[in-house]
Amino acid sequence: MLLRPNERAKLDDTDDNQFYIEPRFVTHVDPGFIQQLTDLYHLHLKPQMRILDLMSSWVSHLPEEIEFAHVEGHGLNASELARNPRLDHYFVQNLNANPKLPLADAEFDAVINCVSVQYLQ
Repeated sequence: MLLRPNERAKLDDTDDNQFYIEPRFVTHVDPGFIQQLTDLYHLHLKPQMRILDLMSSWVSHLPEEIEFAHVEGHGLNASELARNPRLDHYFVQNLNANPKLPLADAEFDAVINCVSVQYLQ
């Protein structure tokens, strides 16, 4: 099902960067969801893969026992991303303002996005 533009409109059209000025070290989902997500990642993500974690935060819910070749994080708050122990590198970019990623084509084996895709306009 595709949403019409009016169904994707934000109630608050303030610049997303303003909302993310202050870090929020909170978990937006319950422990059961986190376990199911981690189990799903464990099933599909393999050791030494290169992972792009879009719209990340201070936690990625990646299985601790899997060592990846590289995990690149993206988000809107540098303080949150800096505290994420799974990220090898990160960058801050508002994808609604600039959807072009500063990354090479075919650089990653998998892209993950947890509970944030709804923020893309």
